[in-house]
Amino acid sequence: MKRVVKIGLSVAVLVVLAGGGLYALKGRQPAKAVATAETAKFDGIEFSPADLIKAVRADLRQVVRLSGTLQPLNQSQVRSDVAAVVTEISVRRGERVRKGQLLARLDTADVSARLRERQSNLDSARSALKLAEINREKAVTLTQRGVKSQTALDEAENAWRTARANVSAMEQQITMARKAVNDAAIYAPIDGLVAERFINPGERVAIDARLFTIADLDTIEVETLVPARDVPQLRVGQKVLLHVEGFAERSFDGTIERINPTAQSGSRSIPVYILLQNPEHLLRGGMFGTGEAILAEQRGVVAIPAEALRNETGSRAVYVLNNGRLERRAVQVALEGSVDGRVGIAIGVNDGETVIATPGLRLSDGLAARIAGR
Repeated sequence: MKRVVKIGLSVAVLVVLAGGGLYALKGRQPAKAVATAETAKFDGIEFSPADLIKAVRADLRQVVRLSGTLQPLNQSQVRSDVAAVVTEISVRRGERVRKGQLLARLDTADVSARLRERQSNLDSARSALKLAEINREKAVTLTQRGVKSQTALDEAENAWRTARANVSAMEQQITMARKAVNDAAIYAPIDGLVAERFINPGERVAIDARLFTIADLDTIEVETLVPARDVPQLRVGQKVLLHVEGFAERSFDGTIERINPTAQSGSRSIPVYILLQNPEHLLRGGMFGTGEAILAEQRGVVAIPAEALRNETGSRAVYVLNNGRLERRAVQVALEGSVDGRVGIAIGVNDGETVIATPGLRLSDGLAARIAGR
């Protein structure tokens, strides 16, 4: 941009308005100071096309950037409750299963033998209890008649209590043995997909050994680390747009489900957890996503570059090129700090008007202006 004034007879001098000297825009070459008969006749300021931007209506968003790895919200590790040999496996990795569906069977020979043994022990303990009850009743009768002493009664009473305790212990062992037999059949704890299978037929598994991982893909969770300075702008329930690798320009809607109360000691970042509904099961665990938590949003607002907005004498203004003159417009801002660097204007600039987008120039209302070369 250049301002041209007449000096002397027919000499044109370029006067730079930004503090003296030629004004060079960042990333642009300085305008050449070439005097012509045509420019000598124009007393005003010339702009290059790059200095002027048309205001257009657009959807603007103010956001906080987020990124993290996707994981199923609900997934279950299926473990063995008994030590036994795997005899049957009904599912493979990637297969869909329903809650309660049979996944595998373990050999029940050992646990069944223990159940029969404990059942026999229980029968014996119950017989002993019956005998102790009979002896106790006789001791009570004979003691009342004075035939037996109180000591004999106490011994019979103690033997009865011991027999009763033995029966109770045997019943508990029976319950555990039956559970072990039932636990030899492995069932799915939730609806989902078989994410991992750690066993094969013929292998012997120990108690608490991992057998399967079942993942429910209906809801996906993303854990993202957010710098502590940005967390005050976030809130639970806030909308998030997530872009996932492999899905090109498609975005997925999510919401902030919870925010960790403390920062991580090493990074000073705070974990934030995002939930996404995944009814089509397109998203899978382990995928990586980047997204934006939407702090504010304006749809169809008049948008101009942030460089066009000026702070002058305590008010905010924009200079518009209109019919060869600059017009200073006081403006009301609808949104700042948008993801693409533009500012939304509520009042002061209309859709399609041309604004001066070059910062640092001393401009004034009513100054003659034109586009260089026109």
